[in-house]
Amino acid sequence: MSRRRGLLRGLQSAGPICLGYIPVAITFGAVATSFGYPFYVPLLFSAAIFAGGTQFILLAALHDATPWPYVVALCALIDSRHIVYGAFLRRIFPARLTARVPLAMGLTDEVFATALTQRDARPGRQLTAWLAGLAAAAYLSWVAGTALGAVLGTVISHAAPALTHALDFALPALFLALSLDNLNRETAAPLLAGAGAALGAVWVGNIALAMAAGVAAAVAVAAWRHRSAAS
Repeated sequence: MSRRRGLLRGLQSAGPICLGYIPVAITFGAVATSFGYPFYVPLLFSAAIFAGGTQFILLAALHDATPWPYVVALCALIDSRHIVYGAFLRRIFPARLTARVPLAMGLTDEVFATALTQRDARPGRQLTAWLAGLAAAAYLSWVAGTALGAVLGTVISHAAPALTHALDFALPALFLALSLDNLNRETAAPLLAGAGAALGAVWVGNIALAMAAGVAAAVAVAAWRHRSAAS
């Protein structure tokens, strides 16, 4: 009974995450099909990768024929934060590896932030079930949103081909919106440094290097500011 109660609580706790995931997933699916990819490609991306930022980067890289070493390095750099997430939540994760692996698959930024509220909770079956419900609901909402977006993108490309050109701007517009949403006194310098480095790479004609340069510059400035504040 405790497992069922924990699972239901996890599903309920995932409500705000699902509401945030579905619109972004719809955008991803629609943009992917507007690029000419068949329905199943964005669906496989979301089902196998389940990492919004990484999926958008891979989609843009494939569309622009970016060299794969740049893409692999950039995705590894971005997703390295999950090592820290796992360290924070290690105490409340189940001891069995077979139970940890599925939960680790569902450890997104939003799931991590929600799971932190239970960091001091006593480990047990109910807590594991809560984590499973939380991760499963987030995963299913992301995959479902992608499927809906892929259908919409396919319909738009056939019914109104001119509108597919508008979807080409959806990807950079989404990144811009996410950046502006996270803009504050602490993030302003890293964001500006990343934007400057990316624009510099574009200006010299190396678009493939723009993403990696932007991320590297932002991380370097953020690390420098953190070190300065700690000293």
